[in-house]
Amino acid sequence: MDFVSSGCAMKKAVTQQNTKTGRETSKCDHVIWEIEVPKKLVGRLIGRQGKFMSFLRQRSGAKIYVSTRPYFHDSQVCHIEGFPLQVVKVLRLIGRKFKELCLTNIHGLPPPAPLALHSLLMTAWLFLPDGVTVEVVVAHQVDAGHMFLQQHTHPTFHVLRRLDQQMYVCYSQPEIPTLPTPVAVGIICTAPGLDGAWLRAQVISYFEETSEVELRYVDYGGYDKVKVDTLRQIRSDFLSLPFQGAEVLLDNVVPLPDEDHFSPEADAAVDEMTRGAVLVAQVTNYDSATGLPLIQLWNLTGDEVVSINRTLVERGLARWLDY
Repeated sequence: MDFVSSGCAMKKAVTQQNTKTGRETSKCDHVIWEIEVPKKLVGRLIGRQGKFMSFLRQRSGAKIYVSTRPYFHDSQVCHIEGFPLQVVKVLRLIGRKFKELCLTNIHGLPPPAPLALHSLLMTAWLFLPDGVTVEVVVAHQVDAGHMFLQQHTHPTFHVLRRLDQQMYVCYSQPEIPTLPTPVAVGIICTAPGLDGAWLRAQVISYFEETSEVELRYVDYGGYDKVKVDTLRQIRSDFLSLPFQGAEVLLDNVVPLPDEDHFSPEADAAVDEMTRGAVLVAQVTNYDSATGLPLIQLWNLTGDEVVSINRTLVERGLARWLDY
Protein backbone atom coordinates (compact mmCIF):
# COMPACT_ATOMS: atom_id res chain seq x y z
CA MET A 1 0.00 0.00 0.00
CA ASP A 2 1.39 3.44 -0.95
CA PHE A 3 0.86 5.43 2.24
CA VAL A 4 2.77 8.43 0.97
CA SER A 5 0.99 9.22 -2.26
CA SER A 6 -2.56 8.35 -1.28
CA GLY A 7 -4.35 10.15 1.50
CA CYS A 8 -7.35 7.93 0.83
CA ALA A 9 -5.24 4.86 1.48
CA MET A 10 -4.15 6.25 4.82
CA LYS A 11 -7.72 7.05 5.82
CA LYS A 12 -8.79 3.57 4.81
CA ALA A 13 -5.98 2.01 6.84
CA VAL A 14 -6.87 4.05 9.92
CA THR A 15 -10.51 3.05 9.54
CA GLN A 16 -9.56 -0.60 9.18
CA GLN A 17 -7.65 -0.46 12.46
CA ASN A 18 -10.84 0.46 14.30
CA THR A 19 -13.12 -1.97 12.45
CA LYS A 20 -10.77 -4.84 13.28
CA THR A 21 -11.80 -4.34 16.89
CA GLY A 22 -15.47 -4.41 15.94
CA ARG A 23 -16.02 -0.67 16.25
CA GLU A 24 -17.09 1.92 13.71
CA THR A 25 -14.78 4.87 13.21
CA SER A 26 -16.10 7.99 14.92
CA LYS A 27 -14.77 11.32 16.04
CA CYS A 28 -14.31 10.02 19.58
CA ASP A 29 -12.13 7.08 18.48
CA HIS A 30 -8.45 7.33 19.27
CA VAL A 31 -5.97 5.66 16.96
CA ILE A 32 -2.45 4.51 17.78
CA TRP A 33 -0.11 4.35 14.80
CA GLU A 34 3.56 3.42 15.05
CA ILE A 35 6.11 3.47 12.24
CA GLU A 36 9.59 2.06 12.20
CA VAL A 37 12.25 4.71 11.53
CA PRO A 38 15.85 3.82 10.59
CA LYS A 39 18.34 5.35 13.01
CA LYS A 40 19.90 7.42 10.22
CA LEU A 41 16.57 9.25 9.79
CA VAL A 42 15.66 9.76 13.45
CA GLY A 43 17.59 13.01 13.81
CA ARG A 44 15.86 14.54 10.77
CA LEU A 45 12.46 13.34 11.97
CA ILE A 46 12.87 15.03 15.35
CA GLY A 47 14.50 18.10 13.85
CA ARG A 48 16.93 20.54 15.37
CA GLN A 49 15.93 21.15 19.00
CA GLY A 50 12.81 19.07 18.28
CA LYS A 51 11.40 21.57 15.77
CA PHE A 52 9.96 19.10 13.25
CA MET A 53 8.32 17.10 16.04
CA SER A 54 6.77 20.32 17.43
CA PHE A 55 5.63 21.26 13.91
CA LEU A 56 3.85 17.91 13.53
CA ARG A 57 2.11 18.30 16.89
CA GLN A 58 0.99 21.85 16.16
CA ARG A 59 -0.28 21.14 12.64
CA SER A 60 -2.13 17.93 13.54
CA GLY A 61 -3.04 18.13 17.22
CA ALA A 62 -1.89 14.52 17.61
CA LYS A 63 0.39 13.17 20.32
CA ILE A 64 3.69 12.14 18.72
CA TYR A 65 7.07 11.09 20.03
CA VAL A 66 10.03 8.85 19.16
CA SER A 67 10.91 5.89 21.35
CA THR A 68 13.25 2.92 21.28
CA ARG A 69 12.23 -0.73 21.21
CA PRO A 70 14.62 -3.23 22.78
CA TYR A 71 14.37 -5.61 19.83
CA PHE A 72 14.87 -2.94 17.13
CA HIS A 73 18.65 -2.62 16.88
CA ASP A 74 18.90 -0.45 13.75
CA SER A 75 15.73 1.61 14.05
CA GLN A 76 13.43 3.43 16.44
CA VAL A 77 9.67 3.87 16.63
CA CYS A 78 7.63 6.99 15.92
CA HIS A 79 4.46 6.80 18.04
CA ILE A 80 1.42 8.75 16.81
CA GLU A 81 -1.81 8.91 18.77
CA GLY A 82 -4.98 10.91 18.19
CA PHE A 83 -8.24 11.10 16.26
CA PRO A 84 -8.18 9.39 12.84
CA LEU A 85 -7.92 12.64 10.88
CA GLN A 86 -5.10 13.86 13.14
CA VAL A 87 -3.14 10.66 12.54
CA VAL A 88 -3.72 10.90 8.78
CA LYS A 89 -2.41 14.49 8.78
CA VAL A 90 0.78 13.44 10.61
CA LEU A 91 1.37 10.57 8.18
CA ARG A 92 0.91 12.90 5.20
CA LEU A 93 3.39 15.42 6.60
CA ILE A 94 5.97 12.75 7.39
CA GLY A 95 5.44 11.15 4.00
CA ARG A 96 6.11 14.42 2.18
CA LYS A 97 9.45 14.86 3.94
CA PHE A 98 10.53 11.19 3.96
CA LYS A 99 9.41 9.67 0.67
CA GLU A 100 11.60 6.61 1.27
CA LEU A 101 10.04 5.85 4.68
CA CYS A 102 7.49 3.04 5.01
CA LEU A 103 4.49 4.32 6.98
CA THR A 104 2.94 0.92 7.66
CA ASN A 105 1.47 0.63 11.17
CA ILE A 106 3.52 -1.76 13.32
CA HIS A 107 1.57 -1.10 16.54
CA GLY A 108 0.53 -4.36 18.14
CA LEU A 109 2.62 -6.52 15.81
CA PRO A 110 4.72 -9.25 17.44
CA PRO A 111 8.44 -8.53 17.76
CA PRO A 112 10.78 -9.88 15.11
CA ALA A 113 12.07 -13.40 15.58
CA PRO A 114 14.18 -15.24 16.39
CA LEU A 115 15.47 -13.78 19.66
CA ALA A 116 17.83 -15.41 22.12
CA LEU A 117 16.63 -16.59 25.50
CA HIS A 118 16.78 -13.77 28.08
CA SER A 119 17.32 -11.22 25.33
CA LEU A 120 16.17 -7.62 25.58
CA LEU A 121 12.68 -8.67 24.52
CA MET A 122 12.03 -9.99 28.02
CA THR A 123 12.36 -6.63 29.70
CA ALA A 124 12.55 -2.93 28.89
CA TRP A 125 15.00 -0.09 29.19
CA LEU A 126 14.04 2.93 31.25
CA PHE A 127 14.67 5.55 28.58
CA LEU A 128 14.75 9.30 29.03
CA PRO A 129 11.47 10.79 27.76
CA ASP A 130 11.76 12.80 24.56
CA GLY A 131 11.75 16.57 24.96
CA VAL A 132 10.99 16.55 28.72
CA THR A 133 13.37 17.65 31.49
CA VAL A 134 13.98 14.99 34.14
CA GLU A 135 16.19 14.77 37.21
CA VAL A 136 19.12 12.39 36.74
CA VAL A 137 22.41 11.31 38.24
CA VAL A 138 25.46 10.11 36.33
CA ALA A 139 25.91 6.39 36.93
CA HIS A 140 28.99 6.02 34.74
CA GLN A 141 31.01 8.39 32.56
CA VAL A 142 32.62 6.92 29.46
CA ASP A 143 34.17 10.26 28.47
CA ALA A 144 33.30 13.95 28.56
CA GLY A 145 30.50 13.58 26.01
CA HIS A 146 29.33 10.01 26.65
CA MET A 147 27.72 8.73 29.83
CA PHE A 148 25.06 6.57 31.46
CA LEU A 149 22.32 8.29 33.48
CA GLN A 150 19.89 7.02 36.09
CA GLN A 151 16.49 8.60 36.80
CA HIS A 152 16.72 8.53 40.58
CA THR A 153 13.22 9.98 41.08
CA HIS A 154 11.54 7.32 38.92
CA PRO A 155 9.26 4.95 40.89
CA THR A 156 11.27 1.89 39.79
CA PHE A 157 14.65 3.22 40.88
CA HIS A 158 14.34 2.31 44.57
CA VAL A 159 13.72 -1.33 43.57
CA LEU A 160 17.25 -1.57 42.13
CA ARG A 161 18.90 -1.81 45.55
CA ARG A 162 16.62 -4.66 46.57
CA LEU A 163 17.39 -6.42 43.28
CA ASP A 164 21.13 -6.00 43.94
CA GLN A 165 20.71 -7.64 47.34
CA GLN A 166 18.70 -10.55 45.92
CA MET A 167 21.28 -11.16 43.20
CA TYR A 168 24.11 -11.05 45.74
CA VAL A 169 22.44 -13.80 47.78
CA CYS A 170 21.54 -15.87 44.71
CA TYR A 171 24.91 -15.79 42.97
CA SER A 172 26.87 -16.35 46.15
CA GLN A 173 25.59 -19.93 45.97
CA PRO A 174 27.65 -22.59 44.17
CA GLU A 175 26.65 -24.38 40.97
CA ILE A 176 24.84 -21.46 39.32
CA PRO A 177 24.80 -22.27 35.54
CA THR A 178 27.38 -20.55 33.35
CA LEU A 179 26.55 -19.22 29.87
CA PRO A 180 26.33 -21.80 27.07
CA THR A 181 28.80 -21.34 24.23
CA PRO A 182 28.94 -20.01 21.63
CA VAL A 183 27.51 -16.99 23.43
CA ALA A 184 24.65 -15.27 21.61
CA VAL A 185 25.17 -11.53 21.15
CA GLY A 186 22.38 -9.51 22.79
CA ILE A 187 21.54 -11.85 25.67
CA ILE A 188 21.29 -10.65 29.24
CA CYS A 189 23.42 -12.32 31.90
CA THR A 190 24.93 -11.56 35.29
CA ALA A 191 28.53 -10.47 35.77
CA PRO A 192 30.61 -10.21 38.94
CA GLY A 193 31.19 -6.72 40.31
CA LEU A 194 33.08 -5.27 43.26
CA ASP A 195 32.84 -6.69 46.77
CA GLY A 196 30.91 -9.77 45.70
CA ALA A 197 28.18 -7.86 43.87
CA TRP A 198 26.53 -9.25 40.72
CA LEU A 199 25.33 -6.93 37.96
CA ARG A 200 22.95 -7.32 35.06
CA ALA A 201 24.77 -7.02 31.75
CA GLN A 202 24.19 -7.37 28.02
CA VAL A 203 26.57 -9.22 25.72
CA ILE A 204 27.69 -6.82 22.98
CA SER A 205 30.35 -8.95 21.25
CA TYR A 206 31.65 -12.52 21.48
CA PHE A 207 35.30 -13.42 20.86
CA GLU A 208 35.41 -17.18 20.38
CA GLU A 209 39.20 -17.35 19.98
CA THR A 210 39.85 -15.93 23.46
CA SER A 211 36.61 -17.11 25.14
CA GLU A 212 35.77 -13.50 26.01
CA VAL A 213 32.77 -11.21 25.62
CA GLU A 214 32.28 -7.46 25.63
CA LEU A 215 29.59 -6.42 28.09
CA ARG A 216 27.42 -3.35 28.61
CA TYR A 217 26.23 -2.98 32.19
CA VAL A 218 22.54 -2.17 31.87
CA ASP A 219 21.85 -0.63 35.30
CA TYR A 220 25.10 1.11 36.25
CA GLY A 221 26.56 1.73 32.81
CA GLY A 222 29.94 1.17 31.27
CA TYR A 223 31.58 -1.46 29.10
CA ASP A 224 34.00 -4.25 29.92
CA LYS A 225 35.68 -7.25 28.33
CA VAL A 226 35.60 -10.40 30.47
CA LYS A 227 36.06 -14.15 30.27
CA VAL A 228 32.91 -16.11 29.47
CA ASP A 229 33.39 -18.49 32.39
CA THR A 230 33.03 -15.60 34.88
CA LEU A 231 29.43 -14.96 33.77
CA ARG A 232 26.25 -16.65 34.93
CA GLN A 233 22.81 -17.21 33.47
CA ILE A 234 20.20 -14.81 34.80
CA ARG A 235 17.01 -15.87 36.52
CA SER A 236 13.89 -14.73 34.71
CA ASP A 237 12.52 -12.94 37.80
CA PHE A 238 15.64 -10.76 37.85
CA LEU A 239 14.54 -9.34 34.48
CA SER A 240 11.27 -7.78 35.64
CA LEU A 241 12.84 -4.46 36.68
CA PRO A 242 13.45 -2.11 33.71
CA PHE A 243 17.14 -1.53 33.02
CA GLN A 244 18.04 1.68 34.85
CA GLY A 245 21.09 2.92 32.91
CA ALA A 246 20.23 5.25 30.02
CA GLU A 247 23.18 5.67 27.64
CA VAL A 248 23.40 9.22 26.24
CA LEU A 249 25.65 11.69 24.42
CA LEU A 250 25.95 15.43 25.11
CA ASP A 251 24.30 17.41 22.32
CA ASN A 252 26.19 20.10 20.35
CA VAL A 253 29.49 19.15 22.03
CA VAL A 254 32.38 17.57 20.10
CA PRO A 255 36.16 17.25 20.68
CA LEU A 256 38.42 20.16 19.79
CA PRO A 257 39.59 20.56 16.16
CA ASP A 258 42.17 17.98 15.03
CA GLU A 259 41.23 15.70 17.95
CA ASP A 260 39.16 12.55 17.60
CA HIS A 261 38.37 12.18 21.30
CA PHE A 262 37.94 14.33 24.40
CA SER A 263 41.04 15.17 26.42
CA PRO A 264 41.63 13.89 29.97
CA GLU A 265 41.09 17.50 31.12
CA ALA A 266 37.63 17.53 29.50
CA ASP A 267 36.78 14.19 31.09
CA ALA A 268 37.86 15.49 34.49
CA ALA A 269 35.85 18.71 34.09
CA VAL A 270 32.62 16.84 33.37
CA ASP A 271 33.29 14.48 36.27
CA GLU A 272 33.82 17.47 38.58
CA MET A 273 30.54 19.12 37.47
CA THR A 274 28.42 15.97 37.68
CA ARG A 275 29.79 13.74 40.46
CA GLY A 276 27.23 13.49 43.24
CA ALA A 277 25.27 16.42 41.80
CA VAL A 278 21.57 16.86 41.16
CA LEU A 279 21.28 17.16 37.40
CA VAL A 280 18.52 17.85 34.90
CA ALA A 281 18.61 16.33 31.42
CA GLN A 282 16.52 16.83 28.30
CA VAL A 283 16.65 14.78 25.10
CA THR A 284 16.94 17.21 22.20
CA ASN A 285 17.92 14.91 19.33
CA TYR A 286 19.29 11.48 18.44
CA ASP A 287 22.73 10.63 17.10
CA SER A 288 22.44 9.53 13.48
CA ALA A 289 25.35 7.08 13.75
CA THR A 290 24.48 5.26 16.98
CA GLY A 291 20.83 6.13 17.61
CA LEU A 292 21.74 7.25 21.15
CA PRO A 293 19.84 10.19 22.65
CA LEU A 294 21.58 13.56 22.46
CA ILE A 295 20.94 15.60 25.59
CA GLN A 296 21.34 18.99 27.18
CA LEU A 297 22.54 18.57 30.77
CA TRP A 298 22.34 21.10 33.60
CA ASN A 299 23.75 21.16 37.12
CA LEU A 300 21.35 22.59 39.70
CA THR A 301 23.64 23.80 42.48
CA GLY A 302 21.83 26.09 44.90
CA ASP A 303 20.01 28.77 42.93
CA GLU A 304 22.40 28.54 39.99
CA VAL A 305 21.68 26.56 36.82
CA VAL A 306 24.87 25.57 35.00
CA SER A 307 24.82 24.08 31.50
CA ILE A 308 27.35 21.25 31.37
CA ASN A 309 27.36 21.42 27.56
CA ARG A 310 28.07 25.16 27.43
CA THR A 311 30.57 25.16 30.29
CA LEU A 312 32.69 22.51 28.60
CA VAL A 313 32.95 24.75 25.53
CA GLU A 314 33.49 27.98 27.51
CA ARG A 315 36.45 26.39 29.30
CA GLY A 316 38.05 25.64 25.93
CA LEU A 317 37.77 21.87 26.44
CA ALA A 318 35.33 21.16 23.58
CA ARG A 319 33.88 22.70 20.46
CA TRP A 320 30.23 23.75 20.02
CA LEU A 321 28.63 22.16 16.96
CA ASP A 322 25.44 23.56 15.45
CA TYR A 323 23.53 21.48 12.92
